[in-house]
Amino acid sequence: MRALRRSALALGLLVTVTLVAAQARAQDAMGVPPPDSDKVAKGPDKPKDALKIETAPEGLTASVSAGGLSSSGNSKMLAFTGSGLFDARYGMNGYGASLIGNYGRSAAAADDPIETSTENLQGRLRYDRYVLDDASLFLLTTGRHDRFQGLTFRLNIDPGFKYLFVNRPRTALWGELGYDFQYDIRSDDGREVRNDAGVLTETLDRTETDHSVRTYLGLRHSFNRDVTFSNGLEYLQSFIDAKRYRFNYDILLAANIWGGFAFGVGFTARFDNRPLPDKHKLDTSTTLNLVYSYSTVVKD
Repeated sequence: MRALRRSALALGLLVTVTLVAAQARAQDAMGVPPPDSDKVAKGPDKPKDALKIETAPEGLTASVSAGGLSSSGNSKMLAFTGSGLFDARYGMNGYGASLIGNYGRSAAAADDPIETSTENLQGRLRYDRYVLDDASLFLLTTGRHDRFQGLTFRLNIDPGFKYLFVNRPRTALWGELGYDFQYDIRSDDGREVRNDAGVLTETLDRTETDHSVRTYLGLRHSFNRDVTFSNGLEYLQSFIDAKRYRFNYDILLAANIWGGFAFGVGFTARFDNRPLPDKHKLDTSTTLNLVYSYSTVVKD
């Protein structure tokens, strides 16, 4: 019985080998490679698609905004705020400019004369040279006039380094580090130092120069096509006087209402730990504006 089973097994193996050999000969005759050599015959697989590299968004963005307030009767007030912003990037070059102004006149009572209560204007120019898609060397120049801070004119020149932690058409998060040169021309009122009785005790120099380290953190985000949010925090620390430092904070929330028009709510805070005599350390302003914007940056 065992001999019979061994004979059957040997016969089965012989048939299998014969069939495989016949199949191989048939494939050879038709030019078809045997199964084990398929990969060798057809060559290497097609390369996988390369990872897509997302380049930095390019294009320009420009906006103008304006707002105002008028009241009469038991009190009188007339106030105006306006701003313009331009920002563009093409290749490894970035350009920016802005202009912001606030003006107001008011009287506490109907019979009181109306007087100027707010008067400030600030303009900025900026150039970035990108050394990487998300990193640049920049030069920022700012000029500011603020009557009630005692500043006829303040010039700031800020070279520095900027890095974009997030750089997408809808979201941008970046930080800046650099040096700040500041040159002040003070108004006559801003130079006067008086005691508690109001007697003039000292007159400061008309001009002053300061040198500081500057840091900045900014965030811009579009929640959707109709609602955008942006804010920025700037800190300047003097090299000359450790107790002389400043914070500047700006925030804007804008909601589209029609076409390129949007309604914007803005808030600005400026803190100076060493202001001019008889000046408050903190100035704030809240604005309601009609904003018109235009952009060629493609949204993702």
